[in-house]
Amino acid sequence: MRKLLILIQNLSLDVTTGAIICSLYVARLFGVTLENSMLIGLGVAIWLIYTVDHLFDAKKSIGYSTNQRHAFHQKYFRPIASVAFMVFLVGAFNLYYLPWVTTKLGLILALLVAIYIGSLHLLKLSKTWHKEFLAAIIYSFGIFVAPLSLLEQWDIFVFYVFVVFFLIVLTNLLVFPLFEYESDRNDNNQSIVTLYGKPFVRKMTAVTLVFNLLLIVCGMVYLNPVMTGARWLSSEYILFMMTLVLAMLLMLPNFFQRNDRYRLVGDGIFFFPLIYLLL
Repeated sequence: MRKLLILIQNLSLDVTTGAIICSLYVARLFGVTLENSMLIGLGVAIWLIYTVDHLFDAKKSIGYSTNQRHAFHQKYFRPIASVAFMVFLVGAFNLYYLPWVTTKLGLILALLVAIYIGSLHLLKLSKTWHKEFLAAIIYSFGIFVAPLSLLEQWDIFVFYVFVVFFLIVLTNLLVFPLFEYESDRNDNNQSIVTLYGKPFVRKMTAVTLVFNLLLIVCGMVYLNPVMTGARWLSSEYILFMMTLVLAMLLMLPNFFQRNDRYRLVGDGIFFFPLIYLLL
């Protein structure tokens, strides 16, 4: 069972599934229904982004990577690259079935991905301080592309939900490098932690967590009466739980470092919205 879980993590299937669940959750909040082509497009996009990023990281690692995921991509580089190409073809074919308005927003996502891959892996910048922030924008926007494309107008509620989600994703991407500091340093992979140190990133993460918790509480108090009543409040509890779990990762690093528990728990929070979808 553990080997299967590690394989799922190494192939970023958990991250991809979490993104699809979160997109369905956002669609439910906005009162829209996603088509199958949108879910396929999201799954393909997220999986390709993560896989291509890991392949680049694996290729530039010095020697055998100490990072479990990078080591896996080093070992199976050619098979994974071949599968990635086939998945890309599936995504290209799927474009035919996507509504044009969704495709237009998807092009913005593609531009962001091109900037991310280009600035991190092709331009060979000496410092990539923007990595975690740009990755958070891409993942969050990817989740929102399909639901946003079905809305006639974007109001303050839409903006609020996006900001809360973005801060959750950003916190996740700030916490992980704290656990992966040693492997990143050994593999010569830059992260915000290798650039600015653990104390600074821990403080930044704590501030982000506190701000997001306050934002969620304010949403419970001020948005609940004017939005969707009890159903909106129950959805806020999901966001609240996701943020609290990330706070636990920050407060108990030694416990979650063992057996890479941080990865299982940190990526697992994106399955929490499934509770809301099943209510």
